[in-house]
Amino acid sequence: MELTQALHRAVQQIPNRPATILGERTRTWAESADRVARLAGLLRGLGVQPEDRVAILSANSDIYHEFMLAACWAGAAFVPVNTRWAVSEIAFSLEDSGTGVLLVDETFAPLVSDIRELAPVVSEVIVDGTGPAPSGMHHLDGLVARACPQSGSG
Repeated sequence: MELTQALHRAVQQIPNRPATILGERTRTWAESADRVARLAGLLRGLGVQPEDRVAILSANSDIYHEFMLAACWAGAAFVPVNTRWAVSEIAFSLEDSGTGVLLVDETFAPLVSDIRELAPVVSEVIVDGTGPAPSGMHHLDGLVARACPQSGSG
């Protein structure tokens, strides 16, 4: 069974019903599937290959949901990072798992330079937030808007 099977089924049966709601933002199953496919394409564009590790350091959100499914869609392994860990613990988990791409929300963006110093395996960092991406990081919304959807799913 594919991990994205429930997403595909929801798109077939209830494409215009809400999939996620975060504050004022509501995404339908069809919109969510499009973003997942674009995120998967984005990951591939950053060099992520099947069985590579991609991680997220973020509070629960619709982006968390989409990124988790996109990792599976791209054939990568999803690595959730505990938001309560110290920087050294976060870096150890990323280095130990061989994670090359990390998505952080803007709350955790200030930790990235320390994480990168302790976990040089992290080659790409994507930040989800309202302001511009800090130096050395990609802004999620800009990348998703330009990404080509990845066909198929994992």
